[in-house]
Amino acid sequence: MLMNRTNILRAYGLVALTLVALISSCGGSSNPAAPSSTGGAVLGDVLRALPPDGLVTLKVAAPTLQSPPNNSETVGLTPTVTVASPRPTFIPDAGEPVTVDFQFFKNMEGGLMAPVGDNRSVIAAPGITSYAVPAGELEQTSTYMWRARARIGNEYGKWSDAWSFLTPTLVTIGAPTPLSPANGSEVSTSRPDLIVTNGAVSPSAGAVAIEYQIDNDVLLSSPSTFQVAMGASGTTSGVFEDALQPGVYGWRARATNGTVVSDWSDISTFTFSTSSGPRTADPPPGQKLPLPNESALINAVAAEFPDELYNSCIEDGGNWDFMDEVVRRLRLKDTRWAWNCKRGDCNHISVDVVDYHYGAGQSEGSDEVYIIDVILAVCPTGSGSAPAWINQTGLGAGAWIYPR
Repeated sequence: MLMNRTNILRAYGLVALTLVALISSCGGSSNPAAPSSTGGAVLGDVLRALPPDGLVTLKVAAPTLQSPPNNSETVGLTPTVTVASPRPTFIPDAGEPVTVDFQFFKNMEGGLMAPVGDNRSVIAAPGITSYAVPAGELEQTSTYMWRARARIGNEYGKWSDAWSFLTPTLVTIGAPTPLSPANGSEVSTSRPDLIVTNGAVSPSAGAVAIEYQIDNDVLLSSPSTFQVAMGASGTTSGVFEDALQPGVYGWRARATNGTVVSDWSDISTFTFSTSSGPRTADPPPGQKLPLPNESALINAVAAEFPDELYNSCIEDGGNWDFMDEVVRRLRLKDTRWAWNCKRGDCNHISVDVVDYHYGAGQSEGSDEVYIIDVILAVCPTGSGSAPAWINQTGLGAGAWIYPR
């Protein structure tokens, strides 16, 4: 489990209810408003598990559902449902007003149903009674059931049979695809850029974020989560806030606008390793190690990864792929190579510079470094990035850091 984990829990209060047929009789009843029977709801061959009527004390027929038509699709997510207004028997028109109660349920997987809020009550109008579902209560591309009953004060009629409706798909948000680190690859930084290719998003989606999960269990049993705004260039890059420890990691991503959530991407894995090649022995006291000339290595990486070199300007939304590979290969030859803390500030890593520790003792944080610029014209993107080997030692402060 990683530190600073944010557990995002999205739980439904599901209610699995058994359909019950209640049969009662008015024989011998002293209440002229007592009902005779009640029934359940059957749509096609599917038995819907709705709550039973409970105690029915009002002699009135169940409201007749009128719209939206049964099994139809609504225009939006705030449909208006209508019933023929019920008229109780033996109740004078001048008495307490008749109220129509509405119930809504969302159909869930496995035959379960989730109530949508509490009962909604509307004073019955002459002829037709309507209720408009408020915004924010229904989800797109979902099936709902609804029913109605009459009520006078605390006297209840029986529920109508249920009708269903399907809400439309108004916004589409496709799942992102992991791009980098490539599945099964090895990285040399404790804060790798997790880059995804954005999924298709409809123009009406609004602001969309990419939600990441990362874990040192490749099955993501206890993942840490974080979000970043979806990139506008077709990809999105996110960096977990804590430095990773060496090991194998699994990660995945999905997209959301706060209401609509895409599927999770496939899980991608990578290995973070700080073990590399040999380390040149310390120099004699008071002396410096000579600077190895690795210009050929930089040119080779540039020839192999031209697109990554071109896209190395972090300020323009680029990535660390080229520099990660440069540092990895340098450290295979000598672990005195590492990243450079820009102007000696290790909160800011140089995007185009590497360091070689020439002194004795611990390398981490040391300012006894050769400072080598390995990218010419890194920013802005498109300005002609090219491999370089420029010794900047003595022209400004620097400090050794690994991993970045």
